[in-house]
Amino acid sequence: MKFKRKFYRMLKQNRQYFQLLKIMLMICVVVLAGAIGVLAVEYKSSGGVIKDLFDAIWWALVTITTVGYGDLVPVTFWGRIIGIVFIFLGFTIFSAFTAFIASSFIDKKIKERKGLNKIRGRNHVLICGWNKSAQKILDFMNKRDPATSPSIVLVNELEEGDFTSIQNRYPDLQLGFIRGDFTNQEILAQGNAKEAKHIILLFDESKANIPPSDERTIIAAHNLTYLKLKGKISIQLHDEKYLSALRRQNIQNIIIYDDLGGNLLGYSTVNPTVPDFLQAILKNEEGKSFKEVDIPSEFVDKPYKELCFHMKEVHNYLILGVVSTKPEVSIDQILSEDASSIDRFIKQQFEQSGKQFSMGESVNNIKIKPDDSYIIQESDKAIVL
Repeated sequence: MKFKRKFYRMLKQNRQYFQLLKIMLMICVVVLAGAIGVLAVEYKSSGGVIKDLFDAIWWALVTITTVGYGDLVPVTFWGRIIGIVFIFLGFTIFSAFTAFIASSFIDKKIKERKGLNKIRGRNHVLICGWNKSAQKILDFMNKRDPATSPSIVLVNELEEGDFTSIQNRYPDLQLGFIRGDFTNQEILAQGNAKEAKHIILLFDESKANIPPSDERTIIAAHNLTYLKLKGKISIQLHDEKYLSALRRQNIQNIIIYDDLGGNLLGYSTVNPTVPDFLQAILKNEEGKSFKEVDIPSEFVDKPYKELCFHMKEVHNYLILGVVSTKPEVSIDQILSEDASSIDRFIKQQFEQSGKQFSMGESVNNIKIKPDDSYIIQESDKAIVL
């Protein structure tokens, strides 16, 4: 009885596959019946060319698929009658088979576009919710080698056209879509959350006419704790006051909603421990954190490699990069002391107005771990850990 229930459950869940199997079995029966029938009346005929079962099956397959090579044909009266019946019967069954295959593909595409498909893959990244951070995650994943990128499943309440636009923007990504409320356990099950490599809960802005809130994210996190997950959970909050509630659920990778947080979530899809590491450094109270330090003047015009060695040996600093600031251009830099009377007049007018003249903005030129041969400039400062 238990096996019977299990069988019917499997039959219900895989109805299309069993329908396909049934049609293929019917085709095989018709082909075999036609082959045996035509062989029975043809093999004794003196002028017949269908003399064995293989010839008969070949004729039946060529006829039912409407290929019609003409190399093997029935020559007797009853053989041709069987052929006529077989042509009509076979054409009908084979047409049903091709129509079923075509409709299955179309139905699958429609369901996929509407977000109604059930995800059966494993080790995917499940992104629940939508905001600008989701786009940053997809931008990050799009820069990776497509051969090594995991498939990504979006779970949100965007419109069908929005998902199509996202697909068109990231053609190299393996994107799936589940349309629904990710606080619902059935929607999470539809996205196959149990088998996901990484689940990201975003501060959701995809629900029309309903303001986003952290409460929905917390409900989804609570529902996920009931599932035996194989992957890691990352959560994006808008308000820090909910941090303690999520810590109690043993969820450690929590990021506050901002541009930096979106980039961290992007990194976490491939390197799950990077956000934890960066947050630990930024919160470290023992002085082991990022800092900006001046570069000793004796290292100006010297290679970066020498500076790295000095900082490590003398100060135990690990240099992560250098930052050089390009200053604003002032009025004094444009007008020299020996300028013409017109230039002096312009300078005097600026001084009397009390306004500061600058052309362009101060820009930080950041070089992350430059080459060892990079020459240190006077305007450079070191970023160390």
